[in-house]
Amino acid sequence: MQISMWVPYDEGRLRRTIKIVLRPQMRLIRVLGAVLVLVGLLLATTGEAFEVTLLAVVLGVVFMTAMSPLVVGRTVRMQSHVIKDGFHMTLTEEWLTVAFPLAETKYRWAGVDRVVETPEAWYLMLGKVQSITVPKETMTDAQRAEFAAFLTTEQQRQASRSFLGQPR
Repeated sequence: MQISMWVPYDEGRLRRTIKIVLRPQMRLIRVLGAVLVLVGLLLATTGEAFEVTLLAVVLGVVFMTAMSPLVVGRTVRMQSHVIKDGFHMTLTEEWLTVAFPLAETKYRWAGVDRVVETPEAWYLMLGKVQSITVPKETMTDAQRAEFAAFLTTEQQRQASRSFLGQPR
């Protein structure tokens, strides 16, 4: 496999990537928000201090609704300006290479923990809070099919290595 493509900067894609990476943490924050709302409602029925009750309910609602967009927006603003020029991505059987105009990174496929596929991209998860987005729209149909087949084969190969107890 030898797939090479230019990927222009797309803030919408970046936001989707951040949402996917932060999904487990945001799920926990939403649960915490629901618990705060329930505690607030429980406090309201027992006649506890109005301020504490109101604070619990308001914080709960904020955690359930507004926290995710706030975190995503802040994370987008924290990104380096290097990424805003777009990047060149090369995919081979051994390496995933991402080359920005001012920086370059190479990853071996064994470093990919899991792959999340959506209709618009593959998200290669490199741990719990890092991912590389491989957008489908920048590939031809043949490249998408070749890459999907490669991912299936690579997943099976890594699973057999893990099964045999070999380090990844």
